[in-house]
Amino acid sequence: MPNYGKENFKESNVNYLNKDFGALKQSLMNYAKSYFPNTYRDFNETSPGMMLLEMNAYVGDVLSFYVDQQYREMLLPLAEERRNIITMAKMFGYKVKPIVPAYVDLTFKSDVNVSSGDASKVNYNHAGVFDAGIGVVSSTDSNITFETLEPIDFRIEDDSDTNTIGSTNAISGLAETYTLSRTTRAVSATQKTITFQVGIPEKFKTLIIPDTNVIDIISCVDSNNNNWYEVDFLAQDKVPIQIHYTDDINRASAYADAEGGLDSGTAVPFSLTYINSPKRFTRETNQDNTTSLVFGNGVLKDGTDGTIDQGYIDMEQVGIVIPGQTNDLNQSIDPLLGNEYSTLGETPNNTTLTITYRVGGGINSNVPGVDLTTGVSDITAITPALGTATLTSVTNNNPARGGKDEEDTIEIKEKAKAFFTTQNRCVTKEDYEARVLNIPSKFGNIAKAYVTREAPEILGDSNLTQLQNYFNDIDSGVTFFRDYLNSPQFTLNLNNLINGTGNIETVISGLDAILASEIDDIEQPDISNLARELELGTINIYVLGYNNKKQLVGNTHFSSVGLPTTLTSNIKNYLENFKIMTDTVTINDGYIVNFGVIFDVVAEKYANKQKVKLDCIQKIKDYFRIENMQFNQPIYKSNLEFELMGVEGVRSIGHVTLTQDYDYFYLEDSGDGESLTSPTYTYSREGDEFIDQSGGEGTAGYGFKYNFATALSDDGTIVLPPTTDNPAVFELKNPNENIEGRVR
Repeated sequence: MPNYGKENFKESNVNYLNKDFGALKQSLMNYAKSYFPNTYRDFNETSPGMMLLEMNAYVGDVLSFYVDQQYREMLLPLAEERRNIITMAKMFGYKVKPIVPAYVDLTFKSDVNVSSGDASKVNYNHAGVFDAGIGVVSSTDSNITFETLEPIDFRIEDDSDTNTIGSTNAISGLAETYTLSRTTRAVSATQKTITFQVGIPEKFKTLIIPDTNVIDIISCVDSNNNNWYEVDFLAQDKVPIQIHYTDDINRASAYADAEGGLDSGTAVPFSLTYINSPKRFTRETNQDNTTSLVFGNGVLKDGTDGTIDQGYIDMEQVGIVIPGQTNDLNQSIDPLLGNEYSTLGETPNNTTLTITYRVGGGINSNVPGVDLTTGVSDITAITPALGTATLTSVTNNNPARGGKDEEDTIEIKEKAKAFFTTQNRCVTKEDYEARVLNIPSKFGNIAKAYVTREAPEILGDSNLTQLQNYFNDIDSGVTFFRDYLNSPQFTLNLNNLINGTGNIETVISGLDAILASEIDDIEQPDISNLARELELGTINIYVLGYNNKKQLVGNTHFSSVGLPTTLTSNIKNYLENFKIMTDTVTINDGYIVNFGVIFDVVAEKYANKQKVKLDCIQKIKDYFRIENMQFNQPIYKSNLEFELMGVEGVRSIGHVTLTQDYDYFYLEDSGDGESLTSPTYTYSREGDEFIDQSGGEGTAGYGFKYNFATALSDDGTIVLPPTTDNPAVFELKNPNENIEGRVR
């Protein structure tokens, strides 16, 4: 028997680490010298033998290069071929764009009649709503067109309305029309349509649009007028649907909620819902920048029957008995059958698909300002309530931005890595806050968001004891009642009743005694607390919105309905695709604390005191811009005083007081503490608690009462936010009325 021990092992002279031409050539020469010393000795560069060695080294070098290159192309940071980079980006979930469009804000104007009772007011009933898709052509390049992405709604009151007079009455001189302006987003694109004839069903049917500058797919409709919806991936069975209020029979205006009621002043043009639809497709960018539409892998289960449901199965399962479709309990089930129902959607068959899409974009679409001024003639509103509403002009006050040609490979790499990192999931409270604030404004203008997470609570010992005692009492009462029914006394009373010698009162009196002594003494546990402790983790989201004056809207006072139900419903529906299954999301109105500012400054001798005062007021307005205020954010008075010291002409700061009523810098009874003259804050209760305003003679619409005098830090430089469970935002609501000052 041969011995294969270590002592009989002959080490090979082959070096497996040599990969380039020179190393491979030297390795082959060493190999020939070691194993064929007498056969070949001519290692001259011009010998035929060396030619063979060099040719082998050349082949090895080429093979090594391709092995290394293929491995490099498998790694996103090292890949260079565009085809491989696009494939790996698709694996990470990032959709490569064949071209990037430019976006711009277009300002449209329309003339609207004045109110019949007041010529200084606009009659919004005469205003119109114009559909999306209005094309505006560049004045410098007629080949560049921008299309609006959303309806233009002149019925929604806007803080930008300046009541510019459009026309006047020749006799009275009063205004007859006002010119209103609305700004909407537009994209550099034009619409195109293409049709595809689809025959027999085909798994993952792919249709290629030959254009190389497709921006997005507007619609895909088959010959039976069925809509096919674009999704991020074929397994996504929920399709987001946005409905403009003009298409919703339950909503009369943008201010109406989903139930038809009216909101207090927050416009929500679109409502967001999700539908389950098997008719879906994904959009992919090919290597040559053409666009492909990829459909699902399912066909109708029973043709037109649908007796089980309206589901779809894989094409390979057609004709196979699916579990649940037969009453034969002995029917064999193939464990290798795969999914019982397809989750990748339907594939079109024997129909004609009409696809409407947008093309455009590129570096040339970045047009300058005041370049988009033509293309709005002969456009009428889709919902003119009274008269005929038309657009009078359009322009872009700012240049178009963002347009560029195809994404290069470095951009695709970086964006794919960023997309993979986000994972599109809400886990932390910061995730929820960012996702809520990312909701498009057409679904509701969300100004502030604050999230708290409640951890799941376990059943406490006290609740367990209470519940155990409850069931023990019930068991004891039932046992006592059963013993009484089996007792000789109850049997005698019942027999006497049957024989006619007894009466029913005797039998009932015994039962009443048991009910009074046993059943009524059973203590009912607090089921509400018990159920509360068994809840899963809850995500409490507090939100505030903007009204048309860019003032906060939320839980302000008892008569306010807070945010519209359409907005809160949109938030919940939007988060359904991102939240963890075990999270329970609740949407709550945030709280608002309105205040005023009283300041006292000393001016330089050379300064114009009136101008100094106006500059100080403007500085306070800028400091308390609502964009800078967040939930539970304190106010640093020292920073505000520092800003006022920077106003030209200010020599020193006397004091700055933030208050809802009087100037508590002075003693309350000294006579020096001036009060805010407008508005007068009046509440139903007095005290320091954070309470709801419930009317009185105060100005309507102001928030909760808060004692600013006791909310200061120990050094008096910081106004602390409320410490209740309800997060609040400080708001200087009406700065023109709520700022008062003196310049000495």
